[in-house]
Amino acid sequence: MNRSDRSRAPGATGLLIIGLMVPVALAGQASSDACGLAPANQYPVGTSCVNVAFNKPAAYVANINLAPASCNSGNFDDAFGWFTATAATTTITFTPGGLFDDAVLHILSACAANASLACADNAVFGAETVTLATVPGTNYIIRVQRYNGNGGFNGQLCVWSPPPPPANDNCPGAIALPVLPTCTMLTFSNAGATASGTAPAPTCGPAPTTDVWFTFTTGASGQVFIDTQAGTLADGVMQLYSGACGALATVACNDDEDFFGGLFMPEIDRRCATLAPFTTYRIRFWGYGGATGTFGICVSAPATPTTPQEDCAGGATICNDQQISNNANFTGCTADLTTANNGCLDGNESQGTWYFFSPSASGTAALTIQPAANIDYDFAIWGPMSTITCPPVGNPVRCSWAFPPNVPGYPGAAAFVTGMGNGAVDASENEFGNGWVAPLNIVAGQIYIMYIDNFDVTGQAFTLDWTLTNGASLDCTVLPVELIGPEADVMTDGVHLSWATQTETGTARFVVERSVDDLDYAPIGEIPAAGHSLERLEYAFHDRTPDAGLNYYRLRVQNSDGTGGLSSTVSAIVGMEHARLLVRPNPATDRVHVLIPRSSTSRVHYTLRTADGAHVREGLVPWDTQRDRLEISLAGVDAGLYVLVLEDATGGSLGSARVVVDPHP
Repeated sequence: MNRSDRSRAPGATGLLIIGLMVPVALAGQASSDACGLAPANQYPVGTSCVNVAFNKPAAYVANINLAPASCNSGNFDDAFGWFTATAATTTITFTPGGLFDDAVLHILSACAANASLACADNAVFGAETVTLATVPGTNYIIRVQRYNGNGGFNGQLCVWSPPPPPANDNCPGAIALPVLPTCTMLTFSNAGATASGTAPAPTCGPAPTTDVWFTFTTGASGQVFIDTQAGTLADGVMQLYSGACGALATVACNDDEDFFGGLFMPEIDRRCATLAPFTTYRIRFWGYGGATGTFGICVSAPATPTTPQEDCAGGATICNDQQISNNANFTGCTADLTTANNGCLDGNESQGTWYFFSPSASGTAALTIQPAANIDYDFAIWGPMSTITCPPVGNPVRCSWAFPPNVPGYPGAAAFVTGMGNGAVDASENEFGNGWVAPLNIVAGQIYIMYIDNFDVTGQAFTLDWTLTNGASLDCTVLPVELIGPEADVMTDGVHLSWATQTETGTARFVVERSVDDLDYAPIGEIPAAGHSLERLEYAFHDRTPDAGLNYYRLRVQNSDGTGGLSSTVSAIVGMEHARLLVRPNPATDRVHVLIPRSSTSRVHYTLRTADGAHVREGLVPWDTQRDRLEISLAGVDAGLYVLVLEDATGGSLGSARVVVDPHP
């Protein structure tokens, strides 16, 4: 179902009615037969062309015979109005109402035959426009006649002067914006703005013709989030620069970032890719396609730099059976979910927040997640575990990825509610579930991690309400995050692994393990741990002899008391010539998921061949580069052994894998 479909209103006939444009006369305002400055004949000066009625009735007579004749004027019936200039330039446009009406337009300094300042007779049966230099506060006469004849006709007149350029029209006049802990929209306008022509040119959106400038100064963390809001201007573009005016360097550019929120207003998020601390930056904002009007802009940064709750390491502890309300507006700075731990959440992270809870008494936990609007929310819970390890290890014990249009009762609001309970007995469900999974038997003293995900990426809030039974209760002690990572980066001389600890209690060492199939791991080195710490510590290990193709890494944490645990798994690809791809499931029925490390390519070309090299199927698959799983359909492929070959958008090899197809397992 298309959620944007709209039915015809009751009683609609299907006829299209086109209204005629009718001039609108302002109260007490009209043209006059005689030249003069009567109040009823004064026309307003706007900041844009807004037409009002200016008619020449048939009863009007000739008053001024301009001598010498200009713009084909003559001693013919004429109509008059006047205006008081408000700026150094004024534009006057007269548009005849009739299809074959041909007008001549004059602007006079006085009611005299020799007082013509400007005129127009350029169009044949169309609008006539004059733009002339004017003196603010000075009165000017408008004269309209029919070309080479008399007779009445109706028309429309607009008199306007562009507003003066705003103070921040150019880079040197940039307005300083405060950097506040939360977004506080300040309203500005780019009306009257001109093209500043400042280099370097923007790297997104159309060339700016109505740009205005702002500055801000970063704090110690360098984190900022720049957001805009529609006013009378509803489609904007924004570029961020470093450096001084005349020596600017492009940092970022954005157009239409808020598209899914129903607006075409930009945002620039540097909460993860931070800017230089205590440095002044410049913002260039303009209307798309020359649009002008009011808009809001804000620059925000956390007062005290912390890991965002959109990352596992920034998760919040849930205390007892309290109701919580939260929302997220980005995906965080760390990709915590991969195919190794996402369970039913095939979309990995969309826009969600992380939570920790630990029962103070065992029992049964159910919960209800109620979106503030009809928004698709999903969730997963990992545990039980003795300590918090971010990202969570292994698949969740409860998981719902239900898609509301597949839920009975859609589009009703109940189809968007999800949680544990409501009679459900399944532990996990895919997009065809009903939004509910079984309650969870929780164990006192153990720890659980929960992720609540806004799949629609709307920033809409939700509330979560617990139902704790059979004696269950939650501990209110804030739970510390111990291990963050690891992350893997391919370098010219190997693979660089990095991780961090938030706290350590009796940690002896980290053993680095590697695998080529994500099944069998072997140790390749170890790093001594600090042992005891209450602050964040950074660790690193460099693998100088990785295998060609896919490499999987994990950490085995060993404590001084003999206990330990495993970290999450990360992958890296070394070389692109003969990479071995991991395919799941294998044998497969109607589709396979191919695990490949993240890449910059936006599409993947696949070829499916028989064992003797004959092509069976090929095609292009769009790929979200922030995911490490690619889905390929095998529908209609006969049972047998095949070779699957993947290439990136430039033809570079991504690897190959053997695939067994068994449509009837």
